[in-house]
Amino acid sequence: MYKADVRLEAETAIQTDPETAQSKIIMLVDDDPIFRHMMRASLVSQGYEVVEAENGLEGLRQLSVRCPDLILCDLSMPVLNGMEFVEEVSLEYPTVPLLVVSATEDMSEVAKALRFGIKDFLPKPIRDHEHLYGAIENTLADSSRHQTDQRDLANQWYRADDQVSASEERDLYWHLDYLRNHPNAARGLLQALLPDNDSAQGAWHCSYRLLQSTDHMPLIFDYSWLINGQMMFYLVDSNSDTDNGVGTTLLIRAMFYDYLRNTRNLSVDLKDFAELVERGIKCTDHMVPVSAMFGLVNFNDGTVSILPAGLSGRWSNVNKQVNVSGEVLLGNNCLKNFMITELQLKTACKLSLSAIGSSNFVLDIYKNDKR
Repeated sequence: MYKADVRLEAETAIQTDPETAQSKIIMLVDDDPIFRHMMRASLVSQGYEVVEAENGLEGLRQLSVRCPDLILCDLSMPVLNGMEFVEEVSLEYPTVPLLVVSATEDMSEVAKALRFGIKDFLPKPIRDHEHLYGAIENTLADSSRHQTDQRDLANQWYRADDQVSASEERDLYWHLDYLRNHPNAARGLLQALLPDNDSAQGAWHCSYRLLQSTDHMPLIFDYSWLINGQMMFYLVDSNSDTDNGVGTTLLIRAMFYDYLRNTRNLSVDLKDFAELVERGIKCTDHMVPVSAMFGLVNFNDGTVSILPAGLSGRWSNVNKQVNVSGEVLLGNNCLKNFMITELQLKTACKLSLSAIGSSNFVLDIYKNDKR
């Protein structure tokens, strides 16, 4: 039973850096009173101030009175469940970092929580309090760094600075060892993160089809409509590296959404983002060069820009076809590749990628004037 595990681990856990814990408030949202009691005792012993809530609704009430430095919450709760709570916090309190502590083994639930910006997922029972304290310390440090320098995403995610040696192990998120050793769980998590196949913004529609072999880690596609009349997207081949391809893909996805939040969707630049990701790859042993591709659709002037980084494909509109190719992988100075700009969107365009025996991807962007 996890209650006994928590008690035992709390008695033997290492001490957290007192400077990190000093005056930091952690909100613990969980419907299990015994788990809350054990967690509270453990966190207080590390110097944190703890406030408790027995469900998501109570958590929101407390947030309206006092904003904590970090929130630990479960996903399975009554009244207002964890997913609803995470969504509400991400909208109303976007600067407060969230860590999920839950017994769920449903990767689709984890994927949903990821979409709302959670910083880590810790499974119950918590058998390693050292990992818990490390996750809390890193998240608080990242949050503080994020407030002082929002553009330094490589530091935010990988804690790379002059005090950290290149050979030192970084404490990355998402239990990469677990994902390496459980390929089916890793595959399920990545597939659950794929966006809806169809979406629209005004008269413009985005639709994609992705067919791939179950024998390989998947090709991952994601995109975001921007408030300035653009759409940014990326593709990453998580099968690029057997050991670290999955972790690299997850962190690229996290940086993608952080980048859009930090730029407030107003100054998106494909080369800028690629450089940020490559900085992250270089400053940690847990990330590796991968095959990728980035794209930006500008509906204002009707143009498309594509930066290949190891993935090749074909772009076409009603009048023209263009081969997109770049042999240099993301992480190996992919800016050496030729970036294609000012492709004409017209009323429709298509991007196609195909790897025989592995995957087939088609992205369609078209205008529907019959609204």
